[in-house]
Amino acid sequence: MNSLGVVFLGLIAISSLVQAAFLIRLAIEGRRFSSRLDAIQDRFEKEVRPAFDNLNRITRNLAEVSDTAVLQARRVDGLLADTVEKIEETTGTLQRLVLRPLGPLVDVAAFFKGIRRGLTVYRQLSGMDSPERPFVRRSSEEDEHLFI
Repeated sequence: MNSLGVVFLGLIAISSLVQAAFLIRLAIEGRRFSSRLDAIQDRFEKEVRPAFDNLNRITRNLAEVSDTAVLQARRVDGLLADTVEKIEETTGTLQRLVLRPLGPLVDVAAFFKGIRRGLTVYRQLSGMDSPERPFVRRSSEEDEHLFI
């Protein structure tokens, strides 16, 4: 049994050496991977991080511009509403001060215009009976061809 024990001890020793070599190789590759990862992180910090910072700054600036534009639009809206209100007040004041006192004069002018038009129509109708322009009446026989 002694020889069988020595063989097993030899196998254990060889497997321990293989395991140690594997662990040493794994540690070396882990260190390389760690250094590559650090290099990628440094490169990211140098190249990509400033771009993100610029993007954040641009986004903040756009938000400020947007807020300022909204504020200005509200101011313009208030100004226009105030202007429209003042124009309506002025129109109302003009109607009260100018047009209402002139209302009776407009009515008198319309009355005289109606009388003048009536006189014109009266002259036209009275001119039909004058000898210079006799009023010619058509007979119903002349109109028969108009009816079907």
